[in-house]
Amino acid sequence: MICSANTNKGQKRSINQDCYAIRRYTEKTYLCVVCDGMGGVKGGEEASQIACEAFLETVDKWITPYLKNRKKQVGTSEIRRVLVKGVDIANEQVYLKAKQNPAHKGMGTTMVAALVFDKTAFCLNVGDSRIYYLKGSSIEQVTKDHSYVQYLIDIGQLTPEEAENSSNKNIITRAIGTEISVEPDLYMQRLDEGGFLLLCTDGLTNMVDDATICDIVSNERGQVDQIGLDLKTRILIDTANENGGLDNVTAVLVRV
Repeated sequence: MICSANTNKGQKRSINQDCYAIRRYTEKTYLCVVCDGMGGVKGGEEASQIACEAFLETVDKWITPYLKNRKKQVGTSEIRRVLVKGVDIANEQVYLKAKQNPAHKGMGTTMVAALVFDKTAFCLNVGDSRIYYLKGSSIEQVTKDHSYVQYLIDIGQLTPEEAENSSNKNIITRAIGTEISVEPDLYMQRLDEGGFLLLCTDGLTNMVDDATICDIVSNERGQVDQIGLDLKTRILIDTANENGGLDNVTAVLVRV
């Protein structure tokens, strides 16, 4: 299993408010996190960094002793509990930071994270950053956006095609740090040999359609090692910028 990541401020933003982190615990155990901050010139940047670090620290404290004692069987419920706890602590820290400084009022961040154990990814999301699973010519969105247009799709007032061009596309309905508490959605994704897990911000998905993302990630004409994976993340970001680059863009790829 290999992992690569890349981020860019895009063509229109003066700073990059995205933040990502990768932890490699073993050859088959990874933790990946991607956050997309919001709220003022510096507020979003701080929110994403605070949330990312708090979440990583929480999971680190749990997983390190577990990996030292692999005889202990850990169930799905405990893994879910740890991931939710990480979100709770991240939310609390961002929320309190915003309360301390009037200039940071309303700051917050999205989050997607994946804790990968061998062939299973335990995924979560808050907001409209996304996780995809790709295999061959297929692409599947693992997470579901917490956004106003997704709500309109759910109640039948918009089609997915209409949502792509909606003026309300950037309104999110859930974020870390904007309220005293937040609930993440949790998912389990089976990872097959040769598959890819993609974590990304909406700076990618608003600029590059799913079919093009799939074509870039699944293209195996080049190398399939670490160098090849690094190239894929760079091409994803370059494509977003070529299509306008209206926002910061981050992509993290895990290959099984």
